[in-house]
Amino acid sequence: MIKIAFAGNPNVGKSALINAIAGSNLKVGNWPGVTVEKKEAEFTYNGQRIQFIDLPGVYSLSPYTLEEIITRDFILQENPDVVINVVDSTNLERNLYLTMLLKELGKPMIMALNFYDEFEKLNYKLDLKKFQEHIGMEVVLTSALKGNGLKELLDKVIVRAKEGKKLVDYNLNFESYLQEELTYIKCNMNQDESLKEIIAKYGIDFTAIKLLENDANFIGHIEKEYGFKYPDYFGKVTKELEERYDEDIETIFAESRYGIVKGILAQTFTTSMKSRLDFTDKVDKILLNRFLGLPIFFVIIAGLMGTVFNGSAPLIDWIDGFINDYIGKYVEMFIGNGIPDWLHSLIVDGILGGVGGVVVFIPLMLYLYFFLAILEESGYMSRVAFIMDKIMRKLGLNGRAFVPMVLGFGCTVPAIYATRTLEDEPSRKLTAAMAPFMSCGARLPVYGLFTAAFFGAKAGMVVMSLYVIGIVVAILVGLVLKNFKMFQAEDKSLLIELPPYRLPSFKIIIKSTLRRTGEYFKKATTVIMGILIVLWALTYFPNDGDASNSYIAKFGKTFTPIMSPTGFGNRWEAVAAIPPSFAAKEVVVGFMAQVLTADSTLESEDEKTDTTFAQDTLEQFKGLAIAIKDSAIGIVSFDVGGLFATPDADEVEAEGLGVVSATKMLWAGDPLASLRAYSFMIFILLVVPCVVTLAAIKHEFGTKFTGFIVMIMLVVPYIASTLIFQVGRLFY
Repeated sequence: MIKIAFAGNPNVGKSALINAIAGSNLKVGNWPGVTVEKKEAEFTYNGQRIQFIDLPGVYSLSPYTLEEIITRDFILQENPDVVINVVDSTNLERNLYLTMLLKELGKPMIMALNFYDEFEKLNYKLDLKKFQEHIGMEVVLTSALKGNGLKELLDKVIVRAKEGKKLVDYNLNFESYLQEELTYIKCNMNQDESLKEIIAKYGIDFTAIKLLENDANFIGHIEKEYGFKYPDYFGKVTKELEERYDEDIETIFAESRYGIVKGILAQTFTTSMKSRLDFTDKVDKILLNRFLGLPIFFVIIAGLMGTVFNGSAPLIDWIDGFINDYIGKYVEMFIGNGIPDWLHSLIVDGILGGVGGVVVFIPLMLYLYFFLAILEESGYMSRVAFIMDKIMRKLGLNGRAFVPMVLGFGCTVPAIYATRTLEDEPSRKLTAAMAPFMSCGARLPVYGLFTAAFFGAKAGMVVMSLYVIGIVVAILVGLVLKNFKMFQAEDKSLLIELPPYRLPSFKIIIKSTLRRTGEYFKKATTVIMGILIVLWALTYFPNDGDASNSYIAKFGKTFTPIMSPTGFGNRWEAVAAIPPSFAAKEVVVGFMAQVLTADSTLESEDEKTDTTFAQDTLEQFKGLAIAIKDSAIGIVSFDVGGLFATPDADEVEAEGLGVVSATKMLWAGDPLASLRAYSFMIFILLVVPCVVTLAAIKHEFGTKFTGFIVMIMLVVPYIASTLIFQVGRLFY
């Protein structure tokens, strides 16, 4: 198998090239031991098995960030057959600095000049033959969007790989005096027996430069691997160079590399009067305006979330009906009455209900990932970090941390995975600790039930207050945690590229959306399924479905004294609803319907109508067509009011089969009923997130950190609910 590594700056289209070449074979995971995303693809081309590795986007190979360490170590230690250096052809000067660094590694390399279709539109000119001579490697003009140059790139890669992995002398051509000193050092190294193995593995150019720069990461590695001892002549040359140039040694090499880049471009590249940033600059004057930037951002996010909820709601309703009324009906008919009651309940309530609870929210995730992909691919999400940087800095973070928190309003799972974009582990952990306090969409059914039962016309205002409280609590938690060493990063400065605005590729967006949604579905079904079956058992046993005397009821009654200060702790049903919320917050509504005695129940047997399988199937197709139509209308309606709208009592009553009436009876006649209900919603808002979120946190940060988050999110909601109830009762 040929192993190909893709290296380049952020936003140069590495992933897009891999997707365009390898199709749907992309696999996403984490690099061993760290939370940085790892993307790989394997496929066959002309009978040759090929593996692509998408290395993290970096600007440098100095090991100061996880991304830089991973990129440099992979190329040096894993020794790929060929490195494809992906370069944004519309920004050559910035991109070619990394090319100079990659050349120093001495690995077989081919350059992919990407976005070349945009390059030509800008009327830029490049003498390709002369450029290849100066850059010292083969260059292929590519466009992932249009598919140009992909076959040529693959063909050249295979030919280059078959030539072997021998180290390449790229003739670095530093400034004359620096080159003379480097040559002197290399002569000494060739005579130094202690360096022979190191030179054979890492190449003489890279080894010489890293030793001159006194690179602690590299020196520490070769000391451990080869027992290396730093030769005196390196220190002597470094000192002479720093005295001559009046700069530190790293700056000397950096400036020389930039000089080489400028020299190459001066001889090969011609720009036009047309600036590629004209459009971007004009748009950024509005979107990044110090006064308008933040309000515009919130309008965009509100529009996005409104579109996601409005567009997905009809499909969610259809899937819910499809699973419960169609599949559920025929599962009931198939299993019949000839099996034990517990097995019947397990199949219908445990397994079918568990799958339905996951699948029903797939449209929400699909729309969320689709529209987020548009923002990401267009270049806007990079600007969100820039806009929020000043605010987030007060929490010890930078602007990048705000993006995962915004995602938390839709679903906390992608919010946790989005922390991968942050530069350091402390920032990732602090953001991951704050994101679960954002009120995700899964909590809305709980708000709908309790506001319909206790608040009536004030429902919308109550729900809005819950969103605000979630943000405030997240900030307060962040202010406290930032004082602990685990959450303190060494460098909080924001270094981020603002790429030019681009029209997103529909093909890339669809692939990204389907991949992310598929990953969510896979994780959700493996975690939630088991939890809901356990929950079913706790609700069913030991009295064969009598929820009021079940194990979970005993739990609730045991803990009511402890929860009493919160206000809602005087009812075991409310206390017992908390553990099911760990499976999924929506489960609270179903749990209340199970354990409370409703005034209105399921339709009687006389009211049921018999229909055939063909009739039911036809009705489902009709329902799907209507759902698709309503979804399209919801997308183009631009109605953000639905984000915070809560169903009225009649609507929830009809769908909840009497659960609103039953919920009202929790605190019937109690003058503090609405305050108790509000305290309960606060607790559900702030309590431990769903198991899928916990699985994501464990996947990213480990078991110990997950336990820490669980502890925080048990203490904080208890304190918040107690304060709200105890202070609130003073005004009644």
